[in-house]
Amino acid sequence: MIIVGAILAAAVLVILFTLRLISAHAAADKQLVFCREKRTQAELVSKSDEKIEFSIDVPYANKSRNEGIFLDAFVRIYLPDEQYNGVLLRGRVNHPQAPRTDDYFEARLVPPGEEGYLTVTFEATPRNGKKTAEEAILGMPDVEVALYVERRGRMELFHNKENILLTREELQKMAE
Repeated sequence: MIIVGAILAAAVLVILFTLRLISAHAAADKQLVFCREKRTQAELVSKSDEKIEFSIDVPYANKSRNEGIFLDAFVRIYLPDEQYNGVLLRGRVNHPQAPRTDDYFEARLVPPGEEGYLTVTFEATPRNGKKTAEEAILGMPDVEVALYVERRGRMELFHNKENILLTREELQKMAE
């Protein structure tokens, strides 16, 4: 009877220890954070009559003692035709150490303690009667953009959705 009790007690201790480790790893995953309130103002990359390209940087920090992974990142732009149909606004996300010109995000390891940023690049092209990209941008309202980042740390895959507001005034500076 004593042996059975000792085995049960040992099993309970092993289970509690395992749950504690799982909990600690899950908490570490949540320490890979984005600082959208510290994002940079939109900066002009290039400008022509056909297209205006601009970008913002969104800082992140891995406050964990564990390595993390950015598996995928993309943006969703909330600018429906009902709100404004004079521009087609598209975006892509890159890490500055792996810049790309296509819509592919190159996965990367995020070492413990690393602080960096992801760059979101936007392309604005005129449409629906707007003759130039400058004209199209001048009519734009505030635009909300969602930055989605698919991450993995020590636990299961999880996502961040960071809503970022591009203000009308900030956008109009791109057209000047």
